[in-house]
Amino acid sequence: MNMRLEAPANYRNDVNVWVDEAIWGHRLYNDQTPWLVLLEFLAIFQSRHAEGKALHGVDRNGVHETFTYYIPRLIPLRQLVFNNPNIRYVEDNHQSDPERWRTWLKALPSDEDFGYLQARFGSFARLGRVVEFFQTTAIEPHRQRRWSSRFLFPYGPNCLYADLPTNINGSPDRRFFARSGELLYLMLNRSGKGIEIAKMISEKLLRQDETWNRVVRALLPENYRIDSNLVSSTIGYLPFTERAEYEELAVTWTQLLKLNLSGEVLLDPLMRLSALHMLLYMLRRANEEIGDPSEPRFVLEIASPRRSTLFELSKENFGANRKLSTRAVRAYIESAKNDERWNTALQARSPSQEVWKYLTTRYEWKHDGGQPSGDPEMIFETLRDYADKRHQQHVAKVHMEWTRQIGLAVSRRGTGTWYSPDDSLLKALVMCTVDEGREEYHRFLSKLYDRFRLVIGATEAERAFGVLPTDQNAFMQNTQRLEQRLRTLGLLRRLSDDCAYVENPFRGNV
Repeated sequence: MNMRLEAPANYRNDVNVWVDEAIWGHRLYNDQTPWLVLLEFLAIFQSRHAEGKALHGVDRNGVHETFTYYIPRLIPLRQLVFNNPNIRYVEDNHQSDPERWRTWLKALPSDEDFGYLQARFGSFARLGRVVEFFQTTAIEPHRQRRWSSRFLFPYGPNCLYADLPTNINGSPDRRFFARSGELLYLMLNRSGKGIEIAKMISEKLLRQDETWNRVVRALLPENYRIDSNLVSSTIGYLPFTERAEYEELAVTWTQLLKLNLSGEVLLDPLMRLSALHMLLYMLRRANEEIGDPSEPRFVLEIASPRRSTLFELSKENFGANRKLSTRAVRAYIESAKNDERWNTALQARSPSQEVWKYLTTRYEWKHDGGQPSGDPEMIFETLRDYADKRHQQHVAKVHMEWTRQIGLAVSRRGTGTWYSPDDSLLKALVMCTVDEGREEYHRFLSKLYDRFRLVIGATEAERAFGVLPTDQNAFMQNTQRLEQRLRTLGLLRRLSDDCAYVENPFRGNV
């Protein structure tokens, strides 16, 4: 049963209007990129794993998960890697190791005593190369973020820590760990496969004995306790106990974690495909609020040397999907008028006051200055406009930003945005879709539509739209271009029977 769970009172009280959160959960946020969603998830997982409770499932009696998780601050490590601008300058401008160590330790913008590193590394240049390695392999190093919101690549548990404000000992401001990782955790927790997935995550992604995880530990003081000075948080809110999206997400995680690949290599496809599943969840929930029974679809134009009719179709499809969440918010607000309490309020002695009471109760609406002026319809429009404005600030931007960040969409100035997959996403899709070593090409296209609603060929387009939305030849050329792309990537070949097969070179258990 797809039961809606009651939201914790503290979350409802923390927002000025409970609309986005009621539809999708608390919360989706555009500043939290898919990489940061995965990092937040892993940090939550590690906290629960330390207690022996990672992904242990949910109470099926209609009670939302309630627990507190703890994430390390790891301040010395972060200062060393991300707030250490002089290390290369000191190495280049001083000749002897003793002079380098002395100058660098004196110039560090930190109260921490890093003198222990001299005994541990000996050569200053050796320390410099290690720090540079972690800087260059960091998550999204091209983004201009405060140093306290920059993250190591998650080689292991020692690389996981909280997002912090500039005041590193203060309370987190939730800008980059904005709770979308909590939604990912809750989805997997409710998938029915949580315990199986937890075992694979701990054995493959978060191994203490991984080489670079041990190097990270060597950068920390001798007696430093990773479990000291923790950031604590209570788990967020996900509205529904059971959904097909949770199970589909779990299938993807299971298939990827079973591949003959290291955890380090698997993190990128896990990031991309987890975000894709969450985007599908967003679109389906939006359709449910609007009352549209149709399935989401992503019309992919495989990169073409000239503009095609599929480009226009994909661009139109992207625009419709991007606007869907806004339509859902408006439909959710409009649903207030279908409630008997709306009619009762209109018939009251003071209808404006009663409508105000009804709307504030239904949506946890906290309007600056108290009750707005005007008749009931004006009060209703004030709420609708406020909910819409709030939605546009963050949640409405998620589709645009996440699709581009995972390689599902591209944007060009003067041209617009449309769905066109990059090579990394194509590899991830092959890794989790081709589970028997190889798959006949058109069967592969069918599975991409079944699992991710990706429309590439004519057959899938007809399934998605009911009729072919454009010339069949355009879809035929599209599939030919994808076949060539996959062949170039080493993921497709034609056998002696002249049939094309997509190949997954990473199949099998470790």
